[in-house]
Parts: sequence; C-alpha cells; structure tokens
Amino acid sequence: MKRCIIVGAGDYFGIPIELTEEDYIIAADAGYTNLKKSGIHPDLLVGDFDSMHIDGVAGTTGPVKDLDIFEDAEKADYIHHLRKLKVDGIETKVIDPVKNDPDMMACVRLGLDQGFTEFHIIGGTGKRIDHSIANLQILGFLASRGCRGYVYNEFQIITAIHNESMKFPAEMKGYFSALAISDRCRGVTEKGLKYIVNDVELQNTMPTGISNEFVGTEAEISVKDGTLLLIYDQMKVHKFSCCK
Repeated sequence: MKRCIIVGAGDYFGIPIELTEEDYIIAADAGYTNLKKSGIHPDLLVGDFDSMHIDGVAGTTGPVKDLDIFEDAEKADYIHHLRKLKVDGIETKVIDPVKNDPDMMACVRLGLDQGFTEFHIIGGTGKRIDHSIANLQILGFLASRGCRGYVYNEFQIITAIHNESMKFPAEMKGYFSALAISDRCRGVTEKGLKYIVNDVELQNTMPTGISNEFVGTEAEISVKDGTLLLIYDQMKVHKFSCCK
C-alpha cells in the first residue's frame, strides 16, 4: 500500500521505517531541515514558514484577520487554493499563517486529497507539547475516517483505532498502553498480553490502560465504541493488521 510520510520540525532521530519508491514524502515547514539531515528529497514542501525562513514568503499575509477558527474546519477547502512555488526544485505550497490548521494537519489533508489512507508522522513530538498533543489528535481524526496514522518518537510508536481491533505479532516486545482519546471507549478488550482486559470502559479523564506488556504471543486490542490511542515500543518489523 502506498504511504504518505510526513516529516515535521519536532525531535528527529532519523527515519524509523524503510522507505520505498512508492512512498510520498511531505516536509512540514522546517521538517525539510530534518529531511536534509538524512539526505532525503521530499516530494512536497508545505507550511506557513514561521519556523523556516523562505525569502518573500513568511510575513507577507498582512494584518491579522477577523477569523472564526471553526469556520470551514471540516471541509478545509483552503488546501485547493494554496500559493505554489518551488524551493530547491521542490514543489511547495504556502499556507496563510492566520489559519485553522497547524502545518501537520494541512499536510494530512493534502495527503487525504490524493487518496492516501496510511500516514507516518516523523518529527511530530518534542518541546512544543501543544503540537505533540495536536498530532495525537490527528491520529484520532484519521482513525475515525477509516485511515491509519502513526506518530514516532525516539523509542515508541503511537497509533489510534476506532471501533475496530488491531493485532500484533508474537515477536513484539516491551510495553503496550491503550488510552482513550474519545470521551469514552466502550468494550475495550486486550488479549495475548501480560494483563488480560475483557470488555471494559476507558475514559479520557482517567489514565487507565498504561503499561501492559507483550509476552511473546500474538496480541490483540479491540474497542467496540470509541477511539483508542495505542502506544508501544518500536521494532524493525512493522507487521500489524486491523479489522472493523
């Protein structure tokens, strides 16, 4: 399956997955600087360029507008009317810095518009905890639309499932946590892990679900109603299967 790889300006530890020629790589603003460290040429550069200066781009939008931040939040038709230019020969789309979406969300919307259903977000965590949390919300946004997203930090992977199950192979090791991102997650079941969980309800105001463990058998997590964040240790093998 073709994947959309988005690299942001957060903490960067290289590309944790093996890239293929079919992968579509988007640099989110100063994520381009991170990609340069790995010698990777993105297919698209997107941003308002508040964190990476481009001559003639940043600061050209005029005075702050009277903006309703929820106006057109779902449709987000702005992605079809972005200013286009070339930076280092790379197709570039410029976002107005007075906007609803952070750069990462704009990149996701552009990927969805091209038909991608699997997204890998690298450089999406770090010193800006607000941006880190926003990127986890993006995982919930994708899961609720039948897509799959992954956020990587140095040691862990975070994804989300919505009204579905996810299986992990027996070779998985380390900790596994499941946290509610929707108000309530009903019918949560965890099988094949150190602690067996059967048809419970998790809430996003309680940190229940931290630090289960893989034990060398195939594991499965499922939720009947709601959106769960799944956090687990990185492995070189990335073989997971999901079903509604």
